[in-house]
Amino acid sequence: MFGEMAIAKNAEEAENAVRAEKGRKCFYLKKMIGDYIDTSVRVVATVFLADFLQRLYRCVVEYVRYSRHYLPEDRVWTILRRSCTYSNKSAYLLLGFVLVGLTRISISGNFRSVVPTALFLAHMPLYWIFSDLSQSTLSYSHWIRENHGLDYAAGMASNYFHGYLKLSLPERKDDGLKKRMDDYEDKNQVTFGINRLVILIPDEMFVNGVLESDLLDKAEPLETKYINRAGVNRPFKHAVYRMNQKVNGKTYYFAIEGATPMLSFFDAMQSNLSATWQMKELKREIWLKFYKHLKELITTWPETRNLVELMIYSSHDSNGNLVDVGELLKIHMQNKTRTIDEISD
Repeated sequence: MFGEMAIAKNAEEAENAVRAEKGRKCFYLKKMIGDYIDTSVRVVATVFLADFLQRLYRCVVEYVRYSRHYLPEDRVWTILRRSCTYSNKSAYLLLGFVLVGLTRISISGNFRSVVPTALFLAHMPLYWIFSDLSQSTLSYSHWIRENHGLDYAAGMASNYFHGYLKLSLPERKDDGLKKRMDDYEDKNQVTFGINRLVILIPDEMFVNGVLESDLLDKAEPLETKYINRAGVNRPFKHAVYRMNQKVNGKTYYFAIEGATPMLSFFDAMQSNLSATWQMKELKREIWLKFYKHLKELITTWPETRNLVELMIYSSHDSNGNLVDVGELLKIHMQNKTRTIDEISD
């Protein structure tokens, strides 16, 4: 009987020991998680404080060195507003960590647990030293792809659209692109294969003054349209080419031109005066962004929505041979559902 009691007592002690061990492990786990959260809040607070001080320093530098870039009446406010603007992501993250910090204070009752100590603050210079560590050429690529309209590609597309396409193509006083193409067909007894202005955007960015194609012959251009622009009576003329091979037993004509801003960009890259390594390294990004932004402008504006056919393509095939624009037009006519948007994906 005494033996049974001893066995039961030993079993109870063992069970208590196991419970105690589990309790200690649970306590240390909770403490470890709490310490991790407290340290994370301290680190984030230190980083945001270092960033805020850096922004204030840049405000002072901006005010001293570049004051002429601002109007005197709102110079200080503009500099502060520009310098202290945070992205939505950063603002939400900061708010989230503030809430986490307040929660930890309410649980522990000790606000010092989440306030950066002198040791944390002493590491702020490391943030200032390595704040540009994330910058790379890939960062430039992502910046170009963003929809802010401040990059070189978006600027070219915007100028091309507002200074040329939006002026020369819509119907104004019965002389728009559609009317001129209809008059051309009636006068010459021909048919346009694509009832829009075809704009070529090759990745090489170079288009000759006269298209080089075994399938296209230059024809008489569309009627010239004159528009007064900034005091200058500017002529707007669109070239026409005839396909010398019949498609479905019929000869077709096309109003075609290259994207002139891309040609200007090509010229700029060849010049030591304007070319930079960023332009050469990211030329494909600029090419694609130009196409995407121009397409968005054309399709958004009601007067140009159905007047332009953008053709973006690789200038050379897989064997390195120059692509014939006439072949692209021929394929396009044979397959009306074909798109080339996948190039830019």
